[in-house]
Amino acid sequence: MNKLVMIATAAVMGLISACTSSSTKPMEPQSYRNPASTGELITGSQKVLADINNSQIFNPQTCVTFVNNVTDYLYYLPADHFVPKSSTEQQSLRKYGPEVLDTIFQIRISLHEKLQEFDIRSELSKDCATKAREGFQYARFAEEYLLDWLYAQKVYNFKAAPILTNQKPSTWTNPKFEGFELQAGDVMIIRGKSYVSAMIARIADEEGNFSHLAVVGEDKAGKKYVVEALIQYGTIVTPLEKWRQSADARVALFRHPDQTLAKQASRYIYDYAQGALDKGQGIKYDFSMNDDDYSTMFCSEVVRMAYDKASNGQVIIPKFRSTVSKFKGNAYPRSLGVTKTSLFAPYDVEVDPRFDFVAEFRHMPLLRQVRMQDAVLQSVYGWMITKGYNFHWEPKHAGKAYLAKMVRQFGIAKDTLPKYMPVESIKTNVQFEVVASALEKNIYAKEAEFYKKNGYLPSFQDLLIINEAYRRKDCMDDKALHIPGFGGSQFHWFFYDDNHKCD
Repeated sequence: MNKLVMIATAAVMGLISACTSSSTKPMEPQSYRNPASTGELITGSQKVLADINNSQIFNPQTCVTFVNNVTDYLYYLPADHFVPKSSTEQQSLRKYGPEVLDTIFQIRISLHEKLQEFDIRSELSKDCATKAREGFQYARFAEEYLLDWLYAQKVYNFKAAPILTNQKPSTWTNPKFEGFELQAGDVMIIRGKSYVSAMIARIADEEGNFSHLAVVGEDKAGKKYVVEALIQYGTIVTPLEKWRQSADARVALFRHPDQTLAKQASRYIYDYAQGALDKGQGIKYDFSMNDDDYSTMFCSEVVRMAYDKASNGQVIIPKFRSTVSKFKGNAYPRSLGVTKTSLFAPYDVEVDPRFDFVAEFRHMPLLRQVRMQDAVLQSVYGWMITKGYNFHWEPKHAGKAYLAKMVRQFGIAKDTLPKYMPVESIKTNVQFEVVASALEKNIYAKEAEFYKKNGYLPSFQDLLIINEAYRRKDCMDDKALHIPGFGGSQFHWFFYDDNHKCD
């Protein structure tokens, strides 16, 4: 199981706790105070930032080891390592927490800029980019965990704001782009709030925090739109300001520095998508996620096509594609339509050095929800990979799937699912929803118990432990009558390993 998700929120400080960059071995957790003081959070994060910007410490040759030292160190930390316990520490973190957030965000900016520097010198390897992606995720989880704590402490107050404003705490901005406005050709990676989004965000070997891609299009009059492909509708075009009023958990903004190319990409994709809509045809959603064929398009494919056509094939996004091999022969990816061994995952843009990292938006009320979804996904995927769990199709669920297919054909649910969505994908979604709903109900209840007992939120690792305990209980409930499928389980009667083991 990916170590990233095992401890993502365990630290209120992902990259900040300074395993020290010059070491080739992660430092032992015992060498640090438990819990860490706010002073350690500040100085630790500042040290990591300084080390990233020191070419003697962080360079193409040390990139992988450097990030590994940080993530390996954090992997062994107890969940409450950075949670302030005393009233003095709490007061200190309330005061200096925003400074820590700024530093961690700057770490992500600097790490991305280093990828760009390495790429310019033709020294950027895929291994370095993959490790950087892991570093981004640690830092992001850490930021959001600390941000959640600061909200609870009333340091920040939530105010609904349009996506990607230049105002904290909804949007953190790269100082080089202070006061930015959305431009033609800007690329946005997005984390939605549905379980389908969570499934997509974690299906590749290189997991990420995002599940969707969109691009800013522009018409001949200079009016801006967002062009994107959605499962429900295929490729759609939405006026920019209307789109910015929607609610997504997080949106990161990336910009190609060649504004002439970006504008050409913007105009091309707007004309292409709107032209299809004007003809009453539209562009169907590409469930196979084959970005080599533009006749149908999934979200990443929209962005790839825009820059591919605008550059006459000179700019093919992404620089580094995700791979799909972790399910090791399990039919699950294929049931969702993923048949290739690699794909353009939305979060691949995050490590594409040809784009600048401009800003990141978060909608606080949704962060807890997607954190729970990620924990559920990680557990379910982990059981598939390490324990041989599979969905075993039952007539009860088959009926639901075919009923849904018929309903769509008659147009009753046309705003929910397209008529051409493969039945196999419907089947998988129906079954996954049953498992996810059971786990989610339990995890919300256990989170509340955890907070009441400890006074702080459980870490990602804690959430996975909660899921594992529930899996064992549900498996034993299924065996209660010693006849698989006739016990009192919530999901083991159709989602289980072939040997019906509960260990």
